[in-house]
Amino acid sequence: MKKQPVYQQSYADAEAETLSLAELLDSVEKSESPADEVLNKTQEAIEKANDRLDFIVYLTIKGIDITSQEMIAKIAYKFDCDPHQIIEDMHTLTNKSTWKQHKVRLKDKINQQLLRKSALTAARKNDISNKMLQSFSFDAETLLNLSTQFECRPVHIVDDIRHFKKFSTQKQLLIEQRSKAPIIRAFTRFARFNLQY
Repeated sequence: MKKQPVYQQSYADAEAETLSLAELLDSVEKSESPADEVLNKTQEAIEKANDRLDFIVYLTIKGIDITSQEMIAKIAYKFDCDPHQIIEDMHTLTNKSTWKQHKVRLKDKINQQLLRKSALTAARKNDISNKMLQSFSFDAETLLNLSTQFECRPVHIVDDIRHFKKFSTQKQLLIEQRSKAPIIRAFTRFARFNLQY
């Protein structure tokens, strides 16, 4: 004979225990302590100061005179702070290690922006080519929506359409795909795209 376990937990008991555990976790996550609030404000202030210092380094590298009262006022207005804070930031940047640190931060920011822009451009070209292969019709509203989506001007989308419908582009794509009879297929696509677009 088989022995029955001494304690058999039912499915409902396990579910009730799980729900109470989930509720407990939610309450812990929702209750933010005052220390967390102060820490978040401190991190925001540090990030804002770093952004200010990065911007001053950027302007200096570009060769803009940041010592004039007018320029100090513009920077202070941009970052919503006191002009004396900008002067203090300039004094902070006279330290060689601080200057190098913010120069590296600035370089990283610029590289991230370039990577993001190139990723958006590649995604835009891919999306346009897919839409054209599906015989999607482009109108003014669609061009504006796509330009908003890919953070570009509508003329860039029109340029992508013109580029994709070229015979040489289609021939190159079909050769890369190792398609059979790439020249004939490229000519067919070229004719279809030029009739449609």
